[in-house]
Amino acid sequence: MVAARTRLEIATENLANVSSTGFRPVTARGSLTARGVAIEREASRTGAGVDAIAQMIDVLAAERSFESAQKTVTAIDQARQKAAQAAHLT
Repeated sequence: MVAARTRLEIATENLANVSSTGFRPVTARGSLTARGVAIEREASRTGAGVDAIAQMIDVLAAERSFESAQKTVTAIDQARQKAAQAAHLT
């Protein structure tokens, strides 16, 4: 969820600056570590500007990713609650 939220923040920041002169878009680099997901922000080295369509697609993909993670956490919580209820009944 942290990775999806960071990706969403970066994409919306890039979109907000789509018409800003000299703005260099930021990309996210994610890696899996022993402590979880690590996200690094990296500014573009070129002054190519922001591709608004690509950033909108990234916003939508990040939202879907976050929603999927949220549904997974909800399902895990519900399964944990059912297991706890079953343990109390026995």
